[in-house]
Amino acid sequence: MRPDRTKVRLIITRHGASEILLSTQLSTWSLPRLEVPTDVRFAEQLVAGTKEHYQLETYCLSINSCPAAPDGSSSDRYAVLEALRQDHEVSQAGTWISSAAAVSEAILSPEERAAVRSALEDLRQNVVEPDKAPFARPGWIEELFGWVQSQIEPLGLRLTGGFRQLNASPTFSLLRIETTGAAVWFKATGEPNAHELPISVALHRAFANYVPQILGVHPTWNAWLSEDVPGSTLDGLADISTWVKAAKALSELQIASVTRTNRLLESGCRDLRLPQLVQQIDPFLVRMSELMAMQTKEPPRKLTDSEIAFLGDRLKAACSELEQFRLPTTLGHLDLNPGNILVSPSRCCFLDWAEASISHPFVTFEYLREQARRCSPQSDALEETVVTAYLQPWNSFFSRETLEHAMAYSPLLAVFAYAVAGKKWRSTEAPQNPLLTGYLRSLVRRAYREAEQLSVRRERCLS
Repeated sequence: MRPDRTKVRLIITRHGASEILLSTQLSTWSLPRLEVPTDVRFAEQLVAGTKEHYQLETYCLSINSCPAAPDGSSSDRYAVLEALRQDHEVSQAGTWISSAAAVSEAILSPEERAAVRSALEDLRQNVVEPDKAPFARPGWIEELFGWVQSQIEPLGLRLTGGFRQLNASPTFSLLRIETTGAAVWFKATGEPNAHELPISVALHRAFANYVPQILGVHPTWNAWLSEDVPGSTLDGLADISTWVKAAKALSELQIASVTRTNRLLESGCRDLRLPQLVQQIDPFLVRMSELMAMQTKEPPRKLTDSEIAFLGDRLKAACSELEQFRLPTTLGHLDLNPGNILVSPSRCCFLDWAEASISHPFVTFEYLREQARRCSPQSDALEETVVTAYLQPWNSFFSRETLEHAMAYSPLLAVFAYAVAGKKWRSTEAPQNPLLTGYLRSLVRRAYREAEQLSVRRERCLS
């Protein structure tokens, strides 16, 4: 099946946005256009497409919806890019023209002319206020390369000029930058993920063997430079031994974090400890009852108020039972997918800590176990092996029976913790967002199924 594709019109600038590139492939002047798969990193695909079609090296400043056309018609998406080499000529498919002519003369369609005018105004504003949108202003990448060189020079490294831009937005940026040695990664985050920088720094200082080494911090951009960790992500590996290594490394990292949870909370980790989760059960389920009442079509079936009340009772009981086992609170990761786990012969490294938390340790492991289940849906062998590997370091502190009893509650708790960790369910705008309400209802249905299964298992144990 052909993947969904998105049409993107390109506003490619050079010389401080005084010139833009127009396509000459059609009978009239127009902005260059590309089609890219919808489910990929847009910035990386746009840069690659521009190089392929126009033999022009660029980097992406922003990706936006097009402003409304004068006649009110719909439009494609827009991307604003800048030529990396300001005087580099392009293929015969395009030509440079002054930006002033592009917006003042009737050489573009009214929609494209309005889009160029809007983009140029944004670029001018971003130059005036560089701190508000540091990665949406002309020339920022040269400033970045200069800063990166100053950070890697003490290591005996120099930039080669090669890079991959994976993300592009006014306040977020992710690039892999090549050097004369190992590559480095530059990452910057704005709201709502601005806390990822202090968390990443805290984890680097405390657990250097489990996270990428940080080579430099750029406070103005809320950004940091880190090593390129050798190895392969877990999603590209099916060998059981790699999953075992990841599971064991996760438990070792969590055990090492037990004495540091207060400092990690201060750095910005979300507080998902059991008492805090208990406090959120009632308000969350009240909101979910409201969202269930708003559902107009079945299937999927609507949960009744009595079923939601049952879920609340089971959640409170699960938190109470887990407190009795006295497992310590540890570092957690709400986005522990295989793409965020790098495995090499020498180490296992965990990436992307914007969703870091302090919580019951088995909550995070449940996400890893779910991924192992998906990786091997026809066999329980991988899941069972991963569970055994994860529990092995914990066996030094707790009996196997205690650990297995505690783990029985983790599927239910993991779904609930994931659902309440974000703040969108509290928003007054949530009921007006069909995608969000549908997603939240699906999480509650999943939690209800886990609560039912937990009750069945408990009845079997008591019989």
